[in-house]
Amino acid sequence: MKKKIRVLVPTFILETLERDCEFFGLTKEKLCNEIFLKFSLKFRSRYQDDMIFENKEYLQFTLNKANQKYYADLLKELPESNDSEIVREIFSTYSVLAPFLREIYLFREKIIFLHSSMKEYRVLRVDTHHGIVEGRISRIYRCQENNYLKIDIEEQSYYVGQTRVIS
Repeated sequence: MKKKIRVLVPTFILETLERDCEFFGLTKEKLCNEIFLKFSLKFRSRYQDDMIFENKEYLQFTLNKANQKYYADLLKELPESNDSEIVREIFSTYSVLAPFLREIYLFREKIIFLHSSMKEYRVLRVDTHHGIVEGRISRIYRCQENNYLKIDIEEQSYYVGQTRVIS
């Protein structure tokens, strides 16, 4: 049985999630589950307390099966906090980071692989929004315009979060 999460969060968080869903090409469910899993260990920073001026709206998503057990364990570990506070703080921690830092946490394995491929001068096949590209990565860097990560392959630039490594 799926576990639905519904929690009142600052509008800033929802705006950040919408931008990242569109930018990374992920569904809200997928992004929320990735954030829940990867940011739950960092949530004790109390960023939500700094967002008292923000309007609030509901964030609603369904936990995937793998995260349901993790969620139950997290609630047991923190009996002094209610589940809304925990979820709100996890998403606050995610939202206050710069785009490239959010991307690094969400796509850590892919970024490590791309970085090692660049160092080893490996030829990769990468699926981009322009189609499949084959070549060597010459550079991985933070885009100065929007703060997301980019890679250069064969003198063309692509956003890391919008690519998929095929081989």
